[in-house]
Amino acid sequence: MSRLGTLRRRILPLILMTSAVGCDWGSKPALPPAHPFKGVTLVIAAVGDPAVLPTLSAQRGEWSANRGGEITIREKPVAPRSAEAKQADLLLFRGDRLGELVDAGLLLDLPESLVRPPAAPESPESTNEGETSAEAPPDPLRYSDVVPAYRDQVTKYGNVRLGLPYGGTALVLVYHRDAFEGDANRTAAKEAKLELKPPETWEQLDALAKFFQGRDWNQDGKPEAGITLALGPDPEGLGEATYLARAASLGQHHDQYSFLFDADTMAPRIDTPPFVEALEKHSALKASGPSGVESFDAGAARRAFAERKAAILIDRAERAGSWGDGKAIGVAPLPGSERVFDPARQQFETSTAPNRPAYLPDGGGWLVAVCTAAAGPKREAAMDFAKYLVTPEVANRVRADPAFPILPVRTSLIGQGPADSRASLGVDPRQWSDAVSRTLQAPRVVPGLRIPDTAGYLADLAKGRAAALQGESAQAALQGVARAWTARSEQRGLKRQLWHYRRSLNSLTTSPQPPPP
Repeated sequence: MSRLGTLRRRILPLILMTSAVGCDWGSKPALPPAHPFKGVTLVIAAVGDPAVLPTLSAQRGEWSANRGGEITIREKPVAPRSAEAKQADLLLFRGDRLGELVDAGLLLDLPESLVRPPAAPESPESTNEGETSAEAPPDPLRYSDVVPAYRDQVTKYGNVRLGLPYGGTALVLVYHRDAFEGDANRTAAKEAKLELKPPETWEQLDALAKFFQGRDWNQDGKPEAGITLALGPDPEGLGEATYLARAASLGQHHDQYSFLFDADTMAPRIDTPPFVEALEKHSALKASGPSGVESFDAGAARRAFAERKAAILIDRAERAGSWGDGKAIGVAPLPGSERVFDPARQQFETSTAPNRPAYLPDGGGWLVAVCTAAAGPKREAAMDFAKYLVTPEVANRVRADPAFPILPVRTSLIGQGPADSRASLGVDPRQWSDAVSRTLQAPRVVPGLRIPDTAGYLADLAKGRAAALQGESAQAALQGVARAWTARSEQRGLKRQLWHYRRSLNSLTTSPQPPPP
């Protein structure tokens, strides 16, 4: 046999062996194990409203089937400093509890890599012209789809990401379209030199409410009211949120980060001119509401609007399913103010366009966070499950769950209109999407207070609002609120509360840790 034949006979088995075991040239990367968290059990608890738990329970099955881990959900809500909270691996909570959880040391700082798209694998060097680089792997989280206010503000405390957005909330203005579009109403409005369209300013809203008050705007032979609001004691907090949204347009200056407190001293701003004026005008709206509106909570306000007793309502966008019975309903962003108070100069100034910051109640909505108690494989599994809960597919299922109305914070889902089209029959889906989008993506977004004892501060404000509705001057009522806030801050430790307030604004310098209690 020739030397060439002998060489071929020796090399061929080597080639076949290499082909059998594979090689690195162009091979696909190894897939992760099918059940990477097998044997891991995560404990999840909710802080606050337990009504959110069914939406969470419905999502755990798919993750467990694919990832191998088990999920235990505590049926009852936990207190931030309880033993149950300290033993949890993940917490689900409203953003207004964030400072309280930070103060208790329960939340893990989340790495930014958690929300970054997967990087494309490096392609081998090549001199071939026109060769493309390797494609990036799929990005199941698609975090860039989350609106910036939730990506960069609501989920952060200072410059640290402490949670992922489970769902949001936002206030919108809702109105019966026949009141604004009826020929008789348009004729009467023209005579009154009033334009029937969604108001750009709060003063225009006041004028519209007064115009519709006592008018048979729906042509049913009976006079109706102009506006319905949650003016009375309101466990849902819609009353305080509506008032603070109006105050924000007057008191949130574009050159200032602070809103409710002075960010250098923690002195309350709640008794300063913009808040006093907002409470005076807010309380005066009871004259344009249905009988007994001064005692309405959120539910009563919604019922009065759905029963067509009032032309206008201010409500949470996610409650669209409770607004009507199929007749046409319009939706718009809340109004703004042509005047805004500059706290540095202690005077109002006029804006070229309405000052329209978006106030988000409840600290912005619901967050899911990984706890410091989660360690080792549990921590990795907890981060994986947290990411799973905010993926587009799960977020779509959560928003569609009728058990707990919640607002999506992804642009793609907001554009689809209200979640339950049957329950919200008559609500203009395009107007709803536009109003929510303009609110959540406003140039200036103000998440509601989220420092320790936020509930206590808001309870003090509720008492002041009630006093003003009962006849006490807005100035005196809010001075009482300011005194209560100062006492509350001093009781908890003024320097520590100031650290939390500055931290919650996300834009001011703070030390990494708060002063001692």
